[in-house]
Amino acid sequence: MMVVAAAAPLTVMAANSPLIIAMGNGIAAPLDAAIATLIMYLFTAGFIVMSRYVTNAGAFYAYIQKGLGRQVGLASATLATASYTFIVLALEAYLGYTLAELLHNTLSITVPWWIMSFVVVLVAGFLGYRHIEMSSRFLGVALVLEVGVVLLADLVVLVTKGTALLDPAPFTQHAALSGSPGLGLMFAIYCFIGFESTVIFRDEARNPEVTIPRATYIAVFGVGLFYVISMWCEVAGIGLGQTVQMANEHTGDMYLIFIHSYMGKVAEDIVNVLLITSLFACILAFHNVVVRYQFVMARYNVLPPLISRVHDKHESPHMSSLVQTGTSLVGLIVLVILGLDPVTQIYAWAATAGTLGYMVILSMTCLSILVFFNVRRGGKGGVWHTLIAPIGALCGLLLCLGVAIVNLPALIGGDNASVAAWGVGVLVLVSFIVGYGAAGRLKMKDPARFEALKELA
Repeated sequence: MMVVAAAAPLTVMAANSPLIIAMGNGIAAPLDAAIATLIMYLFTAGFIVMSRYVTNAGAFYAYIQKGLGRQVGLASATLATASYTFIVLALEAYLGYTLAELLHNTLSITVPWWIMSFVVVLVAGFLGYRHIEMSSRFLGVALVLEVGVVLLADLVVLVTKGTALLDPAPFTQHAALSGSPGLGLMFAIYCFIGFESTVIFRDEARNPEVTIPRATYIAVFGVGLFYVISMWCEVAGIGLGQTVQMANEHTGDMYLIFIHSYMGKVAEDIVNVLLITSLFACILAFHNVVVRYQFVMARYNVLPPLISRVHDKHESPHMSSLVQTGTSLVGLIVLVILGLDPVTQIYAWAATAGTLGYMVILSMTCLSILVFFNVRRGGKGGVWHTLIAPIGALCGLLLCLGVAIVNLPALIGGDNASVAAWGVGVLVLVSFIVGYGAAGRLKMKDPARFEALKELA
């Protein structure tokens, strides 16, 4: 539930699918989702096999350290923490703005967006402070509702369109190569952010050797199939000849218009509300991910040991949750003082920075898997899981990363996009360099402590 909630299925359909169609390769959106699912499967194949050799909840940086060494591993830890923190800040600002607009439009109550963002931060912090099952219950309810409404829309379109829905045009070569296929695939990859977080909850799983691989594969294929079917219904329901134009003209509310046309105003209002719960579920999921990154680093003295304390009653990493809540509040306060717009600046810049960092970490993890099994272990392990699949995933991810970097100003948008793009790139790079430098200093000043970092993997 944490993984699928982080993927935020309804938010993907409402916010990402119009971008795939408008900025990518149009009606080939379901094909992009299918290819992204394949890339994520190739990544998962090696990731899960390597999880047998990484027995803590350290996630990406533990895997990177295992293959590429402690200094690179610690640098990737700071990059991962920074990347997810950027994404959380982006979502908190966006949800605060959305809630403020909802109150204004429905109840004529005017509240500054940042107050609503602070409320979101505090509620997420409260749930993160408690036992993981409390977060899971909330995420479970939100997830069932948002997935249910999208599947209901798919069913209505299927009944309405009949066999016409099965038009294979979105999966043809002509559709795939139209527009900007690279951008379409890149946005499709974005839809899977957070799928790897199953391993972060290793310490809280009853039987991690069984449930972690199972949950990861179910998440990848379940989410992927959901996106393929739902995007196919979306482009077919709108009309293959009208989809691109509609995405360009109504990028922000295309899916809501689609829902309204098939299910009426009441359904559109329900989806509007569920979009808010979907965004909050996504924030809570990423909050918990950052909390557990910090918790494991603190447990091995990379961060202050105080952060690794576990609550006596809730058995949760409550101090780490408090730290993350404080980080979000301070970050938002600084951004508000700077007078940045919550959508066109905070959301666009922070989300882009976080996603770039995420794709770099995925690529480094693939490289680490290849080095670990084929260099450090002398080629031991199945060829598919330790060589072919990681190479395929690395190629796909590097392609998407290259497209993202080339198109960074366009992705950020707004005034002074080039300057903002440079700023975003520097943020991502600096977060890695800081970790790498800290590891280097630790290696020189305290070799014993640096040596102990190997326990992270």
